[in-house]
Amino acid sequence: MKTGVPLKDEIEEIDSVSEAADFLQRWPLERRGHVYRSALNACSAAIAAQISEADAMKVFTGFARVTGILVDEGNPAMAMDARSMQSRTPKQGRQMPK
Repeated sequence: MKTGVPLKDEIEEIDSVSEAADFLQRWPLERRGHVYRSALNACSAAIAAQISEADAMKVFTGFARVTGILVDEGNPAMAMDARSMQSRTPKQGRQMPK
């Protein structure tokens, strides 16, 4: 899986739950909501061997998809665009959870 890094205009590959957790730690504070917390909790649970790494990566992928940073390259690897990480705003009429 590839994902964008905050404040950089490049793509970062995420190959493990540990890398996904590191990515989530860098996620902008103002954008941390329920979906973010679910992904971070899943990664933490996988690191503690409470759930499978595959399940945690599914939750992380869902986080990436919901936040709009997932880029489908037409293959099993997934990418997230760094440019969209801070530029995405909630749709009009919807409040972003905190």
